[in-house]
Amino acid sequence: MKKIIKDYLQFSKKERIGLVILLLLLGLILYLPKLIKPSIQALQPSDTAWLKEMEYVENNKTEKATNSFTKEVLVKPTYFYFNPNSASENQLVSLGLTSKNVQTIVRYRNKGGQFRLPEDFLKIWGIDPAVAKALIPFIRIPEQQGPNQYQGVKRNGGYDQTFSPKKIPNIDINEASIATWELLPGIGPVLAARIVKFREKLGGFAEIEEVKKTYGISDSLYVQIKPFLQLNNTEKPSINTASAALLQKAGVSPAIAVAIVTYRKQYGLFDSLEDLKKIVFIQPTQFQELLQLVKL
Repeated sequence: MKKIIKDYLQFSKKERIGLVILLLLLGLILYLPKLIKPSIQALQPSDTAWLKEMEYVENNKTEKATNSFTKEVLVKPTYFYFNPNSASENQLVSLGLTSKNVQTIVRYRNKGGQFRLPEDFLKIWGIDPAVAKALIPFIRIPEQQGPNQYQGVKRNGGYDQTFSPKKIPNIDINEASIATWELLPGIGPVLAARIVKFREKLGGFAEIEEVKKTYGISDSLYVQIKPFLQLNNTEKPSINTASAALLQKAGVSPAIAVAIVTYRKQYGLFDSLEDLKKIVFIQPTQFQELLQLVKL
């Protein structure tokens, strides 16, 4: 035992000196930070004051935005029939519109703007489309009743003659010419030509709703002209006016339909259905079938 203590726990003079030096170094490392004064000064309250100011500004912005949003949060709308041309501001607000929406409508009316169709409500800038669509079924706009007759002014003065407003005719959408389409309200020569061209491309309108697909016809314009549109599905296409596509729709074979249009362009209009026999490849049986499908 003594030998073990002597071999492992007894230090020489050099070892004792080294151990002391090691302990001193450890003590120096532990206490040196406390002896050296920091060169960087700690932050003072004045140095961080701007952070508090920024935090106050951000909180104030958030609070204002929240308050602004809260003010625009609307109560559950109350739906009732209304006329957007005369409804009061309170009525418009109770329908679920924001104060900005209401002011936009009021300015629009003050400048002479009028809602002629319920769908015009969608054109007001700033109104949520979902809100506008929800209100459209409740819009009631009285019809503008104008005078049935107007006094005519004589060149030498005075009023003696009267005349009635031009009556709008009902038209067959598959037979109407460009000039006939121009008789409808809101249809000019350009749009009339576009309708006829679109009709020829389709080979004739299969239903009245297809007129609405013509480029340039808005929903409001279609609603305006729809009462004057007619489609006679039992009417046979005319060999003097129908396009090849329209003839095919009536049941004429593509080859004969193209031949009819080509013959018409080269030799002029047909004088009678018998002239169809002049198209050399039309067989007697085909001619009899054509008599059931087309008209002069």
